[in-house]
Amino acid sequence: MKIAITGSNGVVGKAIINNIDKNKFEIVPIDLPEHDVTNKEDLIKATAGCDAIVHMAWATERGNFRVDDMDPTNVPMIFNAYQAALANNMSRIIMASSNHAQRYDMRDSDGKIRASIQPAVPDSEYGAEKIYAEALGRHYALTRGLGVVCLRIGTVTEENKPQPSTPDNPTRYLSHADLGRLVTCCLEADEIPNNFEIIYAVSNQDVFDWSNTVGYAPKD
Repeated sequence: MKIAITGSNGVVGKAIINNIDKNKFEIVPIDLPEHDVTNKEDLIKATAGCDAIVHMAWATERGNFRVDDMDPTNVPMIFNAYQAALANNMSRIIMASSNHAQRYDMRDSDGKIRASIQPAVPDSEYGAEKIYAEALGRHYALTRGLGVVCLRIGTVTEENKPQPSTPDNPTRYLSHADLGRLVTCCLEADEIPNNFEIIYAVSNQDVFDWSNTVGYAPKD
């Protein structure tokens, strides 16, 4: 399977590339300076011949949950990734959402945070942008038959170590190895029910419900 990974030079992109089987996947790295995901035509051309896109590109300096701001390039990059998948007749796209798409204090009665909680209430402008990524994916899954998996990614660090956890700010650690396992499961799944799924991309813990239909089970 030939897959394009946007944001391939970032922490998350590198973690995916280093933790998936190169005998199964031919990787097409997409990142600056060779390719600019804000340029739709360039992205369509660069991903031609790919079976799937793993969209991880993100401008993080202004576009993160710690700042009350938005980088104007992030939403167009989301749109362009979907457009490239459609233009190249791909069957599947793996879209980077975030655990910040749902506030931590809005949980199910058992204390779990699940993708099924509706409506999703973001904790920041950053989280709202990720909800847009999910909503646009639902649209293309329904109207264009595109297989869409949105990953509400937890904390992925270069050090690959979990951070301290508190009840108000529970650990959302995602190990590099578990990230590789999850992306592999998403790409290899025979089908995505109704062409759309949201999965909490976390390693094993007690707050975020990582249940899914693609066969992912964290080991860390």
